[in-house]
Amino acid sequence: MKNKEDGFGYNERLFSGGIRGRFHLARFNWISSELTKRRCAAGTVLELGCFDGKLIDHLPVKPKRYVGFDANWEGGLDLAAKKWNRHANFDFREAHVPEDMALERRDKFDIAVSMETLEHVPPHLVDGYLRKIADHLDGHLFVTVPNEKGLVFITKWTLKRLLSKDAHAYTAGELVNATLGRMERVERDEHKGFDYAAMVQAIDKHFDVISVSGHPFGFLPRWLCFSIGIVAKSRPPAGARARARMKGVDSRVEA
Repeated sequence: MKNKEDGFGYNERLFSGGIRGRFHLARFNWISSELTKRRCAAGTVLELGCFDGKLIDHLPVKPKRYVGFDANWEGGLDLAAKKWNRHANFDFREAHVPEDMALERRDKFDIAVSMETLEHVPPHLVDGYLRKIADHLDGHLFVTVPNEKGLVFITKWTLKRLLSKDAHAYTAGELVNATLGRMERVERDEHKGFDYAAMVQAIDKHFDVISVSGHPFGFLPRWLCFSIGIVAKSRPPAGARARARMKGVDSRVEA
């Protein structure tokens, strides 16, 4: 647990102001805009990587039910318990593996959200988390992840090296490959070697991806944006899909 005791924790580092604060707040502005644009119901919300529930403040209206899962790095869930203790329908739970997302079979949510989280999840666990979300979503999924390749990558890495010294260690070859977008040649370590395009493909296995865009400057092409927003929709259960296909066949036969 880093920097908790010295009072300079996650919120202070990411949201205390300046250019860095604006960039990190951009994901909340993005999801607020997407919810409004798509007229999504958000009465029930499932979030993976919730930290202290900051998302709730950026929803168009307070949800009737909210369930957030987090690994509780830097005490985010402890902060959430204090911040939202008057809301009986807001539930914060610790999760380190997909099996920790214990929900009732009948639990369904209007939206699911995971912001700047899936890049931290070990690759072999990503599919399990997405499958768990798919089982309990009847609506839209909103995901944001960082862009860690190409021109954006080398710009961010250089700035971190110069200004904060808080940059992952890359070999010379890995720097070249990440800059060229050859992410399969870069060793994965959270942000290091993360490929948002591969995450889009992983999401597409369980949901219908309907939008992939960059932010905070959405007018720029994705490869020039620091963060990527992915919007997807839940798929009907396999049985329902089969019935829909059969209905389509029957209608064509009748025609």
